[in-house]
Amino acid sequence: MGNEQNSESRIDAAIARLEKAAAGALQNRNNAAEVAVGSDLAAENAALKAELEALRGKYEALKRKTQTVSGRLDNSIDQLSMLLEQ
Repeated sequence: MGNEQNSESRIDAAIARLEKAAAGALQNRNNAAEVAVGSDLAAENAALKAELEALRGKYEALKRKTQTVSGRLDNSIDQLSMLLEQ
């Protein structure tokens, strides 16, 4: 009976080690997946920030052009008004 108990203990210990190794491998895989998702999100975030900065630059350029055109239109309207008053 001693051998049976010894064998059973060794089998139990081996099963426990296998379960521990499987849990560790699963945890490592989940961590790697989280890191991959995190790096994908970081890359997407960086791309979106760059796109936002480019759009802000375009917006500022359009804003300056709009102000220039608006000023020129105001001058033209003023000149036309003066001509009509004469």
